[in-house]
Amino acid sequence: MLTTTTITQTREITPGCVWFSSCLPVRASADRMVHNHNSCFLLAGTRATVLVDTGMPSAWPSLRAELAGVLAGRPLDHVFPTHPEAPHMGNLGPLMEAYPALSVVGDLRNYHLYFPEQEARMRPMRAGEALDLGGRRLEFVPAVIRDLPNTLWGYEPEARILFLSDAYPYTHAHEAGQCLLLAEELPHMPGPDETRLVIERALSWTRHVPAEHAIAALDAFLAEHPVRIVAPAHGGVITDPVAMTRVFHDGLRAIRG
Repeated sequence: MLTTTTITQTREITPGCVWFSSCLPVRASADRMVHNHNSCFLLAGTRATVLVDTGMPSAWPSLRAELAGVLAGRPLDHVFPTHPEAPHMGNLGPLMEAYPALSVVGDLRNYHLYFPEQEARMRPMRAGEALDLGGRRLEFVPAVIRDLPNTLWGYEPEARILFLSDAYPYTHAHEAGQCLLLAEELPHMPGPDETRLVIERALSWTRHVPAEHAIAALDAFLAEHPVRIVAPAHGGVITDPVAMTRVFHDGLRAIRG
């Protein structure tokens, strides 16, 4: 994966929820480059706002400007890094500096080691708890597909949005104009090969765990949490969860052959 300055673009995916999309070029093969998202999402209620994930540090200059523009004078009250890894918490320091009243929420069991001077601003949350934003809430739910032990997902039940971090990832063509398209708007719907490329590089455990274990757990979770919009960190926003769930299943199965 190449390191380069990335440009953040924004799109409102449902009232009060804005997608900040930025991509990095990824070498899929010796002669083919593709793009992979490193997205974050702003959820706003009548009383408070929360940013789910933080994007990559390379995107901070554009993210800071875009975020300020979307907030339009409102404070950023909370940030929820789904787990402590660069695409998900890499801009946590700059965000805390830019928004002095900001609190950090989520499974924060080791975040004090990264930011010992900011421990007072950390508000640990567990699966089953929720953040009241005013007129809507962000529920913290178990991450069925996780990268690190303290990965959490977020669920907004009013609009039925699932923020699922490293799950449902996929690449898209290395072409202008595709980084802010929904999965269903791309010239070709992502398939198992596009999701497998990211899964096998980001989630090493998938090479050792039978796919059906993860698939059964995911299906059970989705049965309890009706989803209309899927908001992954490493794929475009998805508005046909049923179709992309099948693609993700097939991508998991392809890892072990």
